[in-house]
Amino acid sequence: MFLNIITPCSRPQNLIKISESINIPKENYRWIVVFDMEEFPSKELIPNNCEVYLHKDVKSKVGHSQRNFALSLIKEGHVYMNDDDTLIHPKLWENIKNSDEHFITFHQSFNNGNHRLTAGDVRIAGIDSHNFIVRRDIIGDIKWIVEDYGADGFFAVDCYKKSKSILILKEYLSIYNQLR
Repeated sequence: MFLNIITPCSRPQNLIKISESINIPKENYRWIVVFDMEEFPSKELIPNNCEVYLHKDVKSKVGHSQRNFALSLIKEGHVYMNDDDTLIHPKLWENIKNSDEHFITFHQSFNNGNHRLTAGDVRIAGIDSHNFIVRRDIIGDIKWIVEDYGADGFFAVDCYKKSKSILILKEYLSIYNQLR
């Protein structure tokens, strides 16, 4: 598997911790960070294992325009949305590395370990940008609704409907908003 990790970013102070959480072999991932800013933050905040871009859109809610921008840079592989307040789960790669399914979903917990979202509950308000992975060819021209906070649900549902193979992992492989 090749994993494209997209991080829309307005909190660059978290990037070093996120970088340290990526336990994926370098040849198996690409990390795209798109800053929702007018200019790049100071260089010491930017890890050396990511590509950085600027994309400011005043209409965008919580990084959705930045997600769309990053999607335009990706041609193949799987896509995982990793917010700028969330670490990559230490067991994620081990659980997905041999997968080629169109759509992969897994449980999400709160930072305290309590259950938040259930793997396979692909509906608006039932899924989060951080508890599913989708193959780029399935995404096609599906975009995030820039002005809608709940756009992750719409995006996930549209991708899920196009998917012919689905992997539901009944494990907690996502922790919601760890760095808040």
